[in-house]
Amino acid sequence: MNRMETVQKYKSQSEHYFGNALSSIQAGDAAKAGEFLWGSVALALKAVAASEGKKVKHTNMSAYARELARKENDASIWDVYGIADLLHGKGFYEAALSLEEVQTHAERIRTMVIKLFGLIPVES
Repeated sequence: MNRMETVQKYKSQSEHYFGNALSSIQAGDAAKAGEFLWGSVALALKAVAASEGKKVKHTNMSAYARELARKENDASIWDVYGIADLLHGKGFYEAALSLEEVQTHAERIRTMVIKLFGLIPVES
């Protein structure tokens, strides 16, 4: 798979996860929605990294989000990644998310995913 195919795969999966998050919110499943929101952000970050020829894994996702925020001089990248990571931790590990909490952050995450996609150069 070439670089742009990898980028497209991550973008597509990110969009798919965001759609699943909305479906989970509608179904009242906060934990699942929180996981899908985190996955959407994580895969959007992986898409940006892949467009730069980098590989990002779960273990270095946080470091990459911070690096990208600094590089772009955009603290919101780090902030929204932190929100998504909180949803991931509270939903997956603690099952302590409320539906209201997930709904509150879903729009910020959607906006961030779109912003991250905008950092990916268009294939020439």
